[in-house]
Amino acid sequence: MESVPVTNQPQDRTTVLQTKLHEAATADKARRFHALYDKLYLPYILQSAWELVRRNRGAAGVDGQTIRDIEEGGVEGFLTETAQVVREKTYRPTAVRRVHIPKADGRLRPLGIPTIRDRVVQAAAKLVLEPIFEADFEGCSFGFRPGIGQHDALARVKEHSQKGYRFVVDADIEQFFDNLDHQELMKALRRRIGDGEMLRLVYRWLKAGYLLEGEYHDTDLGSPQGGVLSPLLANVYLHAFDKAFKQQKAFVGKLTRYADDFVIQCGTQDRAQRALAWASAQLGLLKLRLHQTKTRIVNDREVGFDFLGFHHRRVILAKHSRSGAGRESYGILRWPSTSARAKFRSEVRKRLGPPALLHDRWKEVMRCLRAYLTGWWHYFRHGQSTKVFSTLDFFVHARVARNLARGQPTGKRRRKRTWNYYSQRLTQWGGLPRLLSLRPSDIGPYNGRAKVLWRAV
Repeated sequence: MESVPVTNQPQDRTTVLQTKLHEAATADKARRFHALYDKLYLPYILQSAWELVRRNRGAAGVDGQTIRDIEEGGVEGFLTETAQVVREKTYRPTAVRRVHIPKADGRLRPLGIPTIRDRVVQAAAKLVLEPIFEADFEGCSFGFRPGIGQHDALARVKEHSQKGYRFVVDADIEQFFDNLDHQELMKALRRRIGDGEMLRLVYRWLKAGYLLEGEYHDTDLGSPQGGVLSPLLANVYLHAFDKAFKQQKAFVGKLTRYADDFVIQCGTQDRAQRALAWASAQLGLLKLRLHQTKTRIVNDREVGFDFLGFHHRRVILAKHSRSGAGRESYGILRWPSTSARAKFRSEVRKRLGPPALLHDRWKEVMRCLRAYLTGWWHYFRHGQSTKVFSTLDFFVHARVARNLARGQPTGKRRRKRTWNYYSQRLTQWGGLPRLLSLRPSDIGPYNGRAKVLWRAV
């Protein structure tokens, strides 16, 4: 374990506390922690929690209070008042504001937006609880954990494919965050937490309800997507699934899970069938079920599968000059999935806006497009994405040039010439990058992973 510097800075003091909690949880796997609630209103914990919430920004909750409102009114007074109500045990969570955002398949995903005060207290609870449960989580879990992320999960999937695990259970848990059972979750929390006040606080968050179009609704099931604590609670809930997989003897396979999205890779079709049956039964014990139309067994050579935005598949790389037979790739290759590309095109259209306004909003549009393109490149460059990048580069530059040309009051023939003229000079004039030409040195380090200060990784 790396030594932790001791200073008076809130983050450093928080790190010291988290390190002690993690070490204690690691040393005794059966230990239940009883004195946790009093950590929530420590000034340095609340200050660290506020920094997390402020950095993530986000919209206002049902009370309409924003980050800017708190900054203008005084952060110190806000945190002092929050500490007081938590310490006096008069703090009560407010109902979340529910909105719906579109999913890739056209459906709507419910998103819960807590108030700023609720977010800060939840962030404080996460700072205290996360080091304890991180001591127990299995190595097959990658979602929303400090120090690891999507690319670690993708690397693990590729590693398993290189060892001959060709048959894949491509699974999707049906409405996981909406169907999460509160009693099962509290049972999982009590395995490590013995502090009654902390448990009651988490239970109140789960039962806080939500407001949709001004009407209040109770929450008998689920944890709101958008809550600061929800990702940790999801991992705590599914830890029993990970642990059961490690202990099962029904089949031989490899599990890779990112939150509620997981794949099980097996060596034969029969083992994959048994893995699917096992997963369905095990999730049933947790009062969850697999999505019937989205869960399937595939051969990664014949069909391939989508996972974390990438399409994964074994391919024939080249044909032998004499035999004419192709050489199979060593394991799966991956590139942006069809749904990821569709979302990319939709987002580009949205950021460009109407053609008539592009000239007036040129600098703002270019800034937004550059930010989106570089962020997209940072994630999808880890794979065999050259062909997809080339196609999407043409789409972006052609779309911008067309919108510029359509904004000109010219005839159809001249508009075509104007389109070609703009498309050749966009990179020079607008600084619009191409996905194929971007390099890490041009953009800086990728910040997609959460930092870990309280344990060696």
